[in-house]
Amino acid sequence: MYNWWVFIHIVGVVGFVLSHGTSAGMALRLRHERNPDRIRVLLQISSSSLGIFYISTLVLLVGGIAAGIQGHWFDFGWIWAALATFVVTMILMYVIASPYYRRIRKVMTIEETGSSAVGPDEIQAVLASPRPMLLTVIGSAALLFIIYLMVLKPF
Repeated sequence: MYNWWVFIHIVGVVGFVLSHGTSAGMALRLRHERNPDRIRVLLQISSSSLGIFYISTLVLLVGGIAAGIQGHWFDFGWIWAALATFVVTMILMYVIASPYYRRIRKVMTIEETGSSAVGPDEIQAVLASPRPMLLTVIGSAALLFIIYLMVLKPF
């Protein structure tokens, strides 16, 4: 049964990385986009990947925890460190990303109404934020650290 739980965990990881990759790619592209219609499309693409992201997160956690129990890995520190890294990273990324994307969506909604309150300069200012790069660095570092822990099981 252990191998099936590992398989389920890996399926969840693949879905997680694919869906999160969609959002990461969008975030990096968004920084250079100035066409309001294309910005809205990029935001919609990112939003459409959230369902797969949340389901994949659940699958990877259930599979990983079940494999950890089945394989008696919870007696070792590496699995606790990997789980803690995952949870802390999820919280950190949510705290950093949510206000940023909320602000972009608000600006784009105001712009779409034709209001003069938002012009190209305001769109430029909100999209010039370094947050997408910060999120990419945090997420990539956490993922590499978790892979290191899972493969090498250092402690």
